[in-house]
Amino acid sequence: MIKIDHLSKKYNDNVVLDDISLEIKQGDVVGIIGPSGTGKSTLLRCVNRLETPEKGTVTIGDKVIGLSERKPKELLYLRQNTGMVFQRFNLFEKKTALENVMEGLIVVKKMKKDEARAIALEELKLVGMEKWANHYPKHMSGGQQQRVALARALAMKPQILLLDEPTSALDPELVGEVLDVIKKVAAQGYTMLLVSHEMNFIRHVSNRVIFLDKGHVVEDGTPKEVFEHPQNQRTREFFSKMHIMAQPEYVI
Repeated sequence: MIKIDHLSKKYNDNVVLDDISLEIKQGDVVGIIGPSGTGKSTLLRCVNRLETPEKGTVTIGDKVIGLSERKPKELLYLRQNTGMVFQRFNLFEKKTALENVMEGLIVVKKMKKDEARAIALEELKLVGMEKWANHYPKHMSGGQQQRVALARALAMKPQILLLDEPTSALDPELVGEVLDVIKKVAAQGYTMLLVSHEMNFIRHVSNRVIFLDKGHVVEDGTPKEVFEHPQNQRTREFFSKMHIMAQPEYVI
Protein backbone atom coordinates (compact mmCIF):
# COMPACT_ATOMS: atom_id res chain seq x y z
CA MET A 1 0.00 0.00 0.00
CA ILE A 2 1.07 3.58 -0.72
CA LYS A 3 0.04 6.29 1.75
CA ILE A 4 0.28 10.03 1.30
CA ASP A 5 -0.26 11.93 4.56
CA HIS A 6 -0.86 15.65 5.13
CA LEU A 7 0.83 16.80 1.91
CA SER A 8 0.93 20.59 1.56
CA LYS A 9 2.66 22.71 -1.05
CA LYS A 10 2.54 26.41 -1.82
CA TYR A 11 4.32 28.84 -4.10
CA ASN A 12 4.70 32.15 -2.26
CA ASP A 13 1.15 32.79 -0.99
CA ASN A 14 -0.52 30.45 -3.48
CA VAL A 15 -1.53 27.20 -1.76
CA VAL A 16 -1.42 24.48 -4.44
CA LEU A 17 -1.93 21.40 -2.25
CA ASP A 18 -3.73 21.79 1.06
CA ASP A 19 -3.19 18.95 3.56
CA ILE A 20 -3.91 16.07 1.17
CA SER A 21 -4.02 12.50 2.48
CA LEU A 22 -4.60 9.42 0.30
CA GLU A 23 -4.32 5.66 0.63
CA ILE A 24 -3.62 3.74 -2.59
CA LYS A 25 -3.95 -0.01 -2.64
CA GLN A 26 -1.53 -2.20 -4.53
CA GLY A 27 -2.69 -2.58 -8.14
CA ASP A 28 -4.93 0.49 -8.03
CA VAL A 29 -4.96 2.73 -11.11
CA VAL A 30 -5.95 6.13 -9.75
CA GLY A 31 -6.94 8.74 -12.32
CA ILE A 32 -6.45 12.34 -11.15
CA ILE A 33 -8.58 14.93 -12.89
CA GLY A 34 -9.58 18.54 -12.38
CA PRO A 35 -9.16 22.03 -13.84
CA SER A 36 -5.77 23.33 -14.92
CA GLY A 37 -3.64 24.82 -12.15
CA THR A 38 -5.29 22.87 -9.38
CA GLY A 39 -2.24 20.89 -8.26
CA LYS A 40 -2.51 17.60 -10.18
CA SER A 41 1.03 17.58 -11.57
CA THR A 42 2.41 19.13 -8.38
CA LEU A 43 0.96 16.21 -6.41
CA LEU A 44 2.93 13.71 -8.51
CA ARG A 45 6.10 15.80 -8.40
CA CYS A 46 5.92 16.06 -4.61
CA VAL A 47 5.42 12.31 -4.21
CA ASN A 48 8.58 11.79 -6.28
CA ARG A 49 10.36 14.70 -4.51
CA LEU A 50 10.93 16.61 -7.73
CA GLU A 51 9.18 19.36 -5.77
CA THR A 52 9.75 19.84 -2.04
CA PRO A 53 6.51 20.39 -0.14
CA GLU A 54 6.16 22.36 3.09
CA LYS A 55 5.04 19.20 4.85
CA GLY A 56 3.87 15.64 4.19
CA THR A 57 5.02 12.05 4.16
CA VAL A 58 4.70 9.15 1.76
CA THR A 59 4.69 5.55 2.95
CA ILE A 60 5.89 2.91 0.50
CA GLY A 61 5.66 -0.57 1.91
CA ASP A 62 6.71 -0.21 5.52
CA LYS A 63 8.99 2.80 4.99
CA VAL A 64 7.78 6.31 5.87
CA ILE A 65 9.56 9.10 3.99
CA GLY A 66 9.40 12.75 5.00
CA LEU A 67 8.85 14.66 1.77
CA SER A 68 9.94 18.01 3.22
CA GLU A 69 13.20 16.57 4.57
CA ARG A 70 16.52 16.26 2.77
CA LYS A 71 17.81 12.79 3.61
CA PRO A 72 19.89 11.24 0.79
CA LYS A 73 19.13 7.63 1.74
CA GLU A 74 15.38 8.26 1.82
CA LEU A 75 15.55 10.11 -1.49
CA LEU A 76 17.43 7.20 -3.05
CA TYR A 77 14.80 4.75 -1.76
CA LEU A 78 12.07 6.96 -3.22
CA ARG A 79 13.79 7.09 -6.61
CA GLN A 80 14.24 3.30 -6.58
CA ASN A 81 10.58 2.64 -5.87
CA THR A 82 8.77 5.26 -7.92
CA GLY A 83 8.72 5.63 -11.69
CA MET A 84 7.89 8.94 -13.36
CA VAL A 85 6.64 9.50 -16.90
CA PHE A 86 6.66 13.17 -17.87
CA GLN A 87 4.72 15.25 -20.39
CA ARG A 88 7.83 15.99 -22.44
CA PHE A 89 9.55 12.56 -22.46
CA ASN A 90 12.83 13.88 -20.94
CA LEU A 91 14.98 11.36 -22.82
CA PHE A 92 18.72 11.85 -23.12
CA GLU A 93 19.17 13.06 -26.69
CA LYS A 94 22.68 11.61 -27.06
CA LYS A 95 21.70 8.14 -25.83
CA THR A 96 19.85 5.47 -27.78
CA ALA A 97 16.48 4.14 -26.65
CA LEU A 98 18.27 1.17 -25.08
CA GLU A 99 20.79 3.38 -23.26
CA ASN A 100 18.00 5.63 -21.99
CA VAL A 101 16.23 2.67 -20.41
CA MET A 102 19.47 1.23 -19.00
CA GLU A 103 20.56 4.51 -17.40
CA GLY A 104 18.51 4.30 -14.19
CA LEU A 105 19.32 0.64 -13.70
CA ILE A 106 23.04 1.33 -13.84
CA VAL A 107 23.14 4.66 -11.97
CA VAL A 108 20.41 4.17 -9.35
CA LYS A 109 20.23 0.39 -8.94
CA LYS A 110 23.97 -0.16 -9.57
CA MET A 111 23.37 -3.06 -11.97
CA LYS A 112 26.00 -4.45 -14.28
CA LYS A 113 25.60 -3.45 -17.91
CA ASP A 114 24.69 -6.93 -19.16
CA GLU A 115 21.92 -7.31 -16.60
CA ALA A 116 20.63 -3.78 -17.25
CA ARG A 117 20.66 -4.40 -21.00
CA ALA A 118 18.57 -7.59 -20.67
CA ILE A 119 15.94 -5.82 -18.54
CA ALA A 120 15.89 -2.78 -20.84
CA LEU A 121 15.31 -4.92 -23.92
CA GLU A 122 12.48 -6.73 -22.14
CA GLU A 123 10.74 -3.45 -21.28
CA LEU A 124 11.26 -2.02 -24.77
CA LYS A 125 9.59 -5.14 -26.13
CA LEU A 126 6.65 -4.64 -23.78
CA VAL A 127 6.00 -1.16 -25.17
CA GLY A 128 6.59 -2.21 -28.77
CA MET A 129 9.92 -0.41 -29.20
CA GLU A 130 12.44 -3.26 -29.29
CA LYS A 131 13.15 -2.62 -33.00
CA TRP A 132 14.09 0.96 -32.13
CA ALA A 133 16.52 0.01 -29.36
CA ASN A 134 19.55 1.46 -31.16
CA HIS A 135 17.84 4.61 -32.44
CA TYR A 136 18.26 8.07 -30.93
CA PRO A 137 15.29 10.20 -29.80
CA LYS A 138 15.64 12.58 -32.76
CA HIS A 139 14.81 9.68 -35.08
CA MET A 140 11.58 8.81 -33.23
CA SER A 141 8.10 10.29 -33.24
CA GLY A 142 6.71 11.81 -30.05
CA GLY A 143 4.64 8.71 -29.44
CA GLN A 144 7.68 6.47 -29.81
CA GLN A 145 9.72 8.65 -27.45
CA GLN A 146 6.96 8.50 -24.86
CA ARG A 147 6.84 4.72 -25.10
CA VAL A 148 10.60 4.61 -24.47
CA ALA A 149 10.08 6.92 -21.48
CA LEU A 150 7.45 4.49 -20.18
CA ALA A 151 9.85 1.56 -20.66
CA ARG A 152 12.50 3.50 -18.72
CA ALA A 153 10.11 3.93 -15.79
CA LEU A 154 8.97 0.30 -15.88
CA ALA A 155 12.55 -1.00 -15.95
CA MET A 156 13.03 0.23 -12.39
CA LYS A 157 10.19 -2.11 -11.27
CA PRO A 158 8.63 0.70 -9.25
CA GLN A 159 6.11 0.11 -6.49
CA ILE A 160 4.15 3.05 -7.90
CA LEU A 161 4.14 4.53 -11.41
CA LEU A 162 3.46 8.27 -11.73
CA LEU A 163 2.23 9.47 -15.12
CA ASP A 164 1.97 13.23 -15.61
CA GLU A 165 -0.12 14.07 -18.68
CA PRO A 166 1.68 11.42 -20.76
CA THR A 167 -0.14 12.35 -23.99
CA SER A 168 -0.38 16.14 -23.71
CA ALA A 169 2.72 16.82 -25.86
CA LEU A 170 1.69 14.42 -28.63
CA ASP A 171 -0.01 15.04 -31.94
CA PRO A 172 -3.61 13.75 -31.81
CA GLU A 173 -2.87 10.83 -34.14
CA LEU A 174 -0.13 9.57 -31.78
CA VAL A 175 -2.17 9.70 -28.57
CA GLY A 176 -3.86 6.34 -29.14
CA GLU A 177 -0.65 4.32 -29.37
CA VAL A 178 0.57 5.62 -26.01
CA LEU A 179 -2.80 5.13 -24.31
CA ASP A 180 -2.90 1.54 -25.60
CA VAL A 181 0.50 0.83 -24.05
CA ILE A 182 -0.53 2.40 -20.71
CA LYS A 183 -3.67 0.25 -20.71
CA LYS A 184 -1.50 -2.82 -21.36
CA VAL A 185 0.79 -1.91 -18.47
CA ALA A 186 -2.16 -1.26 -16.14
CA ALA A 187 -3.51 -4.74 -16.93
CA GLN A 188 -0.25 -6.21 -15.56
CA GLY A 189 -1.11 -4.99 -12.07
CA TYR A 190 1.07 -1.90 -11.72
CA THR A 191 -0.01 0.65 -9.13
CA MET A 192 -0.47 3.98 -10.90
CA LEU A 193 -1.25 7.62 -10.28
CA LEU A 194 -2.32 9.00 -13.66
CA VAL A 195 -2.91 12.68 -14.41
CA SER A 196 -4.64 13.23 -17.74
CA HIS A 197 -7.16 15.39 -19.58
CA GLU A 198 -8.20 12.33 -21.61
CA MET A 199 -11.46 11.79 -19.74
CA ASN A 200 -12.60 8.73 -21.68
CA PHE A 201 -9.26 7.06 -21.09
CA ILE A 202 -9.30 7.86 -17.36
CA ARG A 203 -12.80 6.46 -17.18
CA HIS A 204 -11.88 3.15 -18.78
CA VAL A 205 -8.38 2.47 -17.44
CA SER A 206 -8.82 3.61 -13.81
CA ASN A 207 -10.53 1.74 -11.01
CA ARG A 208 -10.59 4.92 -8.91
CA VAL A 209 -10.89 8.59 -9.86
CA ILE A 210 -9.94 11.63 -7.79
CA PHE A 211 -11.12 15.16 -8.62
CA LEU A 212 -8.82 17.93 -7.38
CA ASP A 213 -9.93 21.53 -7.04
CA LYS A 214 -7.95 24.36 -5.45
CA GLY A 215 -5.60 21.92 -3.77
CA HIS A 216 -8.30 19.75 -2.21
CA VAL A 217 -9.72 16.32 -3.03
CA VAL A 218 -13.39 17.16 -3.57
CA GLU A 219 -14.45 13.86 -5.18
CA ASP A 220 -13.09 10.34 -4.75
CA GLY A 221 -14.76 7.22 -6.04
CA THR A 222 -15.10 4.69 -8.82
CA PRO A 223 -15.18 5.99 -12.40
CA LYS A 224 -18.93 5.32 -12.51
CA GLU A 225 -19.53 7.25 -9.29
CA VAL A 226 -17.40 10.24 -10.25
CA PHE A 227 -18.36 10.55 -13.91
CA GLU A 228 -22.03 9.58 -13.70
CA HIS A 229 -23.04 10.54 -10.16
CA PRO A 230 -20.68 13.25 -8.86
CA GLN A 231 -21.59 14.41 -5.36
CA ASN A 232 -19.72 17.71 -5.32
CA GLN A 233 -21.12 20.77 -7.07
CA ARG A 234 -17.67 21.77 -8.35
CA THR A 235 -17.29 18.38 -10.04
CA ARG A 236 -20.70 18.71 -11.69
CA GLU A 237 -19.78 22.18 -12.96
CA PHE A 238 -16.51 20.89 -14.39
CA PHE A 239 -18.18 18.09 -16.36
CA SER A 240 -20.97 20.41 -17.47
CA LYS A 241 -18.49 22.90 -18.92
CA MET A 242 -16.55 20.13 -20.64
CA HIS A 243 -19.78 18.87 -22.20
CA ILE A 244 -20.69 22.35 -23.44
CA MET A 245 -17.22 22.89 -24.88
CA ALA A 246 -17.51 19.63 -26.80
CA GLN A 247 -20.66 20.85 -28.57
CA PRO A 248 -20.66 22.94 -31.77
CA GLU A 249 -21.17 26.65 -31.15
CA TYR A 250 -23.95 26.87 -33.67
CA VAL A 251 -26.00 24.70 -35.97
CA ILE A 252 -26.87 25.60 -39.56
